[in-house]
Amino acid sequence: IVYMVRKFREGMSASGNAPEGIKGAANRTITIGSPMGVKLPAVKAQMRHVEADYGLPIPMDVEGAEYLVMLSSMEIMNFPEYLGAIAKIMNQAGKSWTLCSTAFEATNAGMQIGNSDLARVIVSRIVEAAEKLKVKTVISPECGHAYTALRWEGANLMGRSFGFKVRHIIEVLGEFQEQGLLKTEGFETDRLTFHDPCQLARRGGVIKQQRGLMNMVAKNFVEMPDAGFMNWCCGGGGGASAIEEGEELRMEAFKKKKSQFDAVKPDRVVTACANCRIVMEEGLEHYKMNLPVVGLTEMIADHIPNPVVAKPEGS
Repeated sequence: IVYMVRKFREGMSASGNAPEGIKGAANRTITIGSPMGVKLPAVKAQMRHVEADYGLPIPMDVEGAEYLVMLSSMEIMNFPEYLGAIAKIMNQAGKSWTLCSTAFEATNAGMQIGNSDLARVIVSRIVEAAEKLKVKTVISPECGHAYTALRWEGANLMGRSFGFKVRHIIEVLGEFQEQGLLKTEGFETDRLTFHDPCQLARRGGVIKQQRGLMNMVAKNFVEMPDAGFMNWCCGGGGGASAIEEGEELRMEAFKKKKSQFDAVKPDRVVTACANCRIVMEEGLEHYKMNLPVVGLTEMIADHIPNPVVAKPEGS
């Protein structure tokens, strides 16, 4: 079904009938490098703010780093604490990592609009950056289409295999947990539930890692009905969040998500997708529900002791 929809989108895109919001995002991605028009100076400004707040360096263009961390525009502009969380986690794990000045954005508007050529251009920027910096692993941000484009579609789009691994940040955190590199203190006492992003869970098969991480820091973690593979969409998946005229549809679709929340009555919702966070916040506001939405990566970092700057492996 997914690829039937993809073919339909390809035809609509080729005929010039794609939604204006997604067309605009695609054009900004090609001309500027980001669907929201975020440029490198804005990224560097956020880096400086995060460095000041966390007391940790945010590396950029470091050749030979183990991990290349990709971002989405929403994390850069709406959730910069995600970058601070990465710095804190990598410091504790003793891992070397870097951003790239020529490829910091992973959101793939080509996947959303149904244009494989555009999707290939966006992926190729990341592949070139990873190969130039000689990293071992590229970390996809908390963005569904970025993960799908890199992890599951990237090699096919490029027509060749990669010399590096691609992992979602939640997969990396799960690996750190298994290796004993992730050490947390204290627990959240609120009643928490987890929203599984569609691209991460249903398509990507990432289910157990986020639950292992939740149990590290949450004493009262409750599952929603239909959690995991069968979890209901936030209402903005498939690019719907980028279509202004789709607001009524999103709010109607959110009723199903609302019913899941109503069933377990959490104090907060945790997720691992910046787009899901924004869409759910809009839906919760629309239905007048006082239910904060937080990111899992940031929550894990909140429970890591204040950092003592470690020396990364291989340095």
